[in-house]
Amino acid sequence: MSEKVRFNLGKTIDELGITRNKLAVESKTRPATVLDLVSGETKRIEIHTLVNLLDTLNEIARKQGITRKITISDIIEYIPNGENAETP
Repeated sequence: MSEKVRFNLGKTIDELGITRNKLAVESKTRPATVLDLVSGETKRIEIHTLVNLLDTLNEIARKQGITRKITISDIIEYIPNGENAETP
């Protein structure tokens, strides 16, 4: 299944210039959960966890003057059949 899902949280964290730990603390998410999402090792994610991460990422982005909205695809993305999962 992992070939049908791309994990983008690491890129989003890098874009914002924050650490995984900062995201975990500010979003009240277990650091291991953030690490699993960054590394693509997660097996499932709770909706409330996604919401907490998105709210936090958007708040951090807003404070930095970034106007675009961080969305679910900035954390995890579905790859349709026939598309290469390795291509960003």
